[in-house]
Amino acid sequence: MKRDLIAYGTPFIDNLVHIDHLPTKKDEGARMLQTSWQGGGKVSSALTAFGQLGGASSMIGTVGADSYGDFLVKDYGRYNVDTSRMVRDGTNYFSLVLSDPITHGRNIISRPGTVRKYTVEDIDEEFVRRHKVLHLENPDAVSHRLAEIMHENGGTVCYDGDGYSEQAQQFLPEIDVFIGSEFYYTKLFGDSEEYEKNLRSVMEKGPRIVVFTLGDKGSVVAWKDGYYFAPGYKVKVVDTLGAGDVYHGGFLYAMMEEKLPPDQCAQFANAVSAIKCTGIGGRAATPTLQMVKDFMATGECDRSLIEEKTKLYETFNA
Repeated sequence: MKRDLIAYGTPFIDNLVHIDHLPTKKDEGARMLQTSWQGGGKVSSALTAFGQLGGASSMIGTVGADSYGDFLVKDYGRYNVDTSRMVRDGTNYFSLVLSDPITHGRNIISRPGTVRKYTVEDIDEEFVRRHKVLHLENPDAVSHRLAEIMHENGGTVCYDGDGYSEQAQQFLPEIDVFIGSEFYYTKLFGDSEEYEKNLRSVMEKGPRIVVFTLGDKGSVVAWKDGYYFAPGYKVKVVDTLGAGDVYHGGFLYAMMEEKLPPDQCAQFANAVSAIKCTGIGGRAATPTLQMVKDFMATGECDRSLIEEKTKLYETFNA
């Protein structure tokens, strides 16, 4: 199976609880509307979205040697993600995620795992060189080495700029496609709506394509020959967890598999993310390519797969 995309990151196991409202007072209760067990993590969810659309990829990093790790490895298999080079060790990262239909937000309570850190010495360089595109989420030493390998091989480095940091800013010269969050944009530019000017200022630091997601407003993208504001889609939001991660998977798929220009990649990714928001978590509502095409054309798509996956994830099954 052809696998041009490889990613390095930290996979989470998420216990998602959708409640009628978020308690804010002492001893206040809430009613569960829906629960779900799903995999999570930035590049992790990007790869599973990429796989649901029809692509195949590889994931490297560390994953727990416990039942949570078993669950994640099994789930990666559903989305054509090769985990053969992942290190199994310790207990996996875990998050309890609360979401509600009033704020459409999510509150995350995390427990660090005991998995050891993935190191530069763990990298199978020959395996990495088999791929053409690298997706990263963390500007650490491993990411620097992976980016170096990918560029030596003539490949492309993409980066999930979810959280702002000085280290991420310093990593920009090594990035080809930078996709940042609204939070990252605000840290850099405040409430400025001079999007094209601001995106090009990021391009000056290295990336040839710069994207920022703007929540339900959509996303903006700039590249050498153009700029585009991709409007968002109106949907009935159930949960926004993983929306940005899934956007990355959609953008990568449109860029790599559909060979679309950056403006169309952004619009396609908006649609993928919007559909995801109609279901709980970062896996259950990820769409197929046909679902995205139908949604972009009509505003509707067949939801039978979403219903099937929602049922699948109701119980923890390693």
